[in-house]
Amino acid sequence: MPDAVETMAYTNEVPWHGLGTYVAEAPSVPDMLKLAELDWQVEKKPIYFQSDDTLSDSYTDIERFYALVRDKDNKVFDIAGEVYTPCQNEEAFEFFTEFVEDGKATMETAGSLRGGKYVWGLANLDVGFKLPGQDQVNGYLLVVCPHEVGKSLIFKCTGVRVVCNNTLTLALREGGNEFRMPHRSKFDEAAIVRAKDALGIARDTIGELEKNARTLKAMKLSDNDFITKILAPIYQPQVEIAELITDFDANATPRMKTIMDAHKNAPGADPGNGWGALNAVTYFADHIASRTVDKRLTNAWLGKTGNQKLKVLSELLEMAE
Repeated sequence: MPDAVETMAYTNEVPWHGLGTYVAEAPSVPDMLKLAELDWQVEKKPIYFQSDDTLSDSYTDIERFYALVRDKDNKVFDIAGEVYTPCQNEEAFEFFTEFVEDGKATMETAGSLRGGKYVWGLANLDVGFKLPGQDQVNGYLLVVCPHEVGKSLIFKCTGVRVVCNNTLTLALREGGNEFRMPHRSKFDEAAIVRAKDALGIARDTIGELEKNARTLKAMKLSDNDFITKILAPIYQPQVEIAELITDFDANATPRMKTIMDAHKNAPGADPGNGWGALNAVTYFADHIASRTVDKRLTNAWLGKTGNQKLKVLSELLEMAE
């Protein structure tokens, strides 16, 4: 695996990102932390600099700044200020415990990306829905715990489309069913309660995804409308629309051509409607974009391609109204 991936473990089927070490049985939350090699702590350590005299043992403390250090190997993740409060992996994963112990979820995947700066876990909620054509979407609960300044702890519900392993994490209306907590306060019991309130009942959240999916499935969408009204403003805003309509192959960027190819030929391709269009964009983000799998995973959930998914969804739902 690429160096930035570090560690990962999974149960059941090979996950959509294709990474990790197989675990025969679904573990408890603490067991998953150990199996995925995430049972380490992040500490704030003071920073010093040596005096100009290199022969001197004198050091000066850099006040109000600290190194974020992993205890198992002293790896430095970032430089933080006084208000930054590290959230430990076990604290973030504690959110899963209630769901798993009540039999409402199964820990399925966990790991670290970007050399340990991003730790994440995914629990199968054992809920989902099926669209016409045996198109199954399963529901999951995702936690992402960044050990990096400026990044928030994130909990959200997501769906995985079985036929193509597309993640539909952002297939919900903007601002809904997501909890973010900056590293300025401790992720304690009170914060866990706030997270649950923000998410609502996790299993019910998949109902909103189903509603959007059925709306998009029923929405008729021509290739020209998909290209000119959805893709071009996001992926090729400088192009003249008339040029794309006249000769798409000559005037479209490689990215646009790749998405349109996925629209026609990716696993589970469903051209002619909004659902197929969303999944073409999602397939590109999850399986093709970026040079390495770890970058694709990070960007599809938290970065540029994830934001593009949300933008496409928003535009499609607006057209469907």
